[in-house]
Amino acid sequence: MPFLIGPMQMQMKSEKHLTEAAEMLTYVPEVVSLPLTTGAQEGKLLVEVGEHVKRGQLIALKDDRFYVPFFSPVSGVVTAVVKKMSARLKPCDHVLISNDFKDETEYLTKTIDDNSSREEIIDFMKNIGLLGQGGAGFPTYIKYSTDKCETLIINAVECEPYLTADCANIERNLADFKQGVRLMFKASLAKACKIGIKAYHTELIAELKELFKDEPQIAICPVKDVYPMGWERTLVSTLLNRHYERLPIEAGAIVSNASTAITLAAVAREKIAQYERIVTVSGNNVAEPHNILCRLGSEVGELLKLCGGVKESPANLLMGGPMMGTCVTKEEVCINAICNGVTVYKDEPLATIGCLRCGRCVEHCPSSLQPVLIKEAAKVNDIERLGKLQLLDCVECGMCSYVCPSKIDVTEEVRRAKRLYMLKRK
Repeated sequence: MPFLIGPMQMQMKSEKHLTEAAEMLTYVPEVVSLPLTTGAQEGKLLVEVGEHVKRGQLIALKDDRFYVPFFSPVSGVVTAVVKKMSARLKPCDHVLISNDFKDETEYLTKTIDDNSSREEIIDFMKNIGLLGQGGAGFPTYIKYSTDKCETLIINAVECEPYLTADCANIERNLADFKQGVRLMFKASLAKACKIGIKAYHTELIAELKELFKDEPQIAICPVKDVYPMGWERTLVSTLLNRHYERLPIEAGAIVSNASTAITLAAVAREKIAQYERIVTVSGNNVAEPHNILCRLGSEVGELLKLCGGVKESPANLLMGGPMMGTCVTKEEVCINAICNGVTVYKDEPLATIGCLRCGRCVEHCPSSLQPVLIKEAAKVNDIERLGKLQLLDCVECGMCSYVCPSKIDVTEEVRRAKRLYMLKRK
């Protein structure tokens, strides 16, 4: 596959100031609605309606290709199991738990620390259901089940123009960040660790250098403020000058999100499975943008109310950032462990014109794809052609739509092509 044949990255107007200086809010709902899925398969419920559960209690388990347990984020009574739309735009079972606000807790029987073996750390990752919290949600223990890692990369880049949840998390939990990185470094068997963070975070970079001053193998690596620097392929290329076809381990790297490292350390310290996370609620249609520390299973609509609601209706609601987020139609969608943001835009129609064949989408695609050809092949149902165009390499970063002078939603066209390809290929 050709790599980096054009600019591939762009400096975007940052809107992070909307939440960077704002007070972090806290939200604990009366009822949590926890989605029991991390992908195509749902977890099997292990509790019954009417049963009292504790915070941190195992309530469901997904054990197919990957092992993923689900834990209750509150103590209270299981009131129902309902089918609702998830952040992945697929309906799935949600378990509803009425919060008694007592936070009775079921603690983990095993934890880890600096004296734990590599095998114990990876097993701990698996049993607490640790997922990549940058948005992809891949089970973390799978990444570390290799002996081929030379460099561990901690991704603190957060390149979406509105999201600030990761940096807020690091600033709030420096000790857990350090411990999480140390545990991941040990589990990776790597010889070096690089923490990628945007160069303009000068104060935080200084704090991190001081934090890791006695860890010579762990380096703080400022990177350019460009998009999509936070994509692991771009970050591996920037920090290691290496390229790969499918996975970072082909370049000798494991890439983990900064918030994932913090969660690992926090769970080990508290001996409680993850029950909350920081979410950025922002956008040009949010009255008072904030970062919110909320329980898993909180409804998006309730977080928006905490931020003063939307300015104008109708509004476009995205789970995630504006570049890679997915558009949802209902505020009842709930926060899970991998949701790092909610972005709300004014519903402003774009003056779209026909494709100019300018090639900007090709030049800027970080996966070296040809979106226009993918769109045309999908239009005539040419499945063989779609396969040759390697459309499944698309990570839906949104760059093609962003640079298109015709204002075509190219990313959505490629998404449709991917759905068609997967359907016809079966």
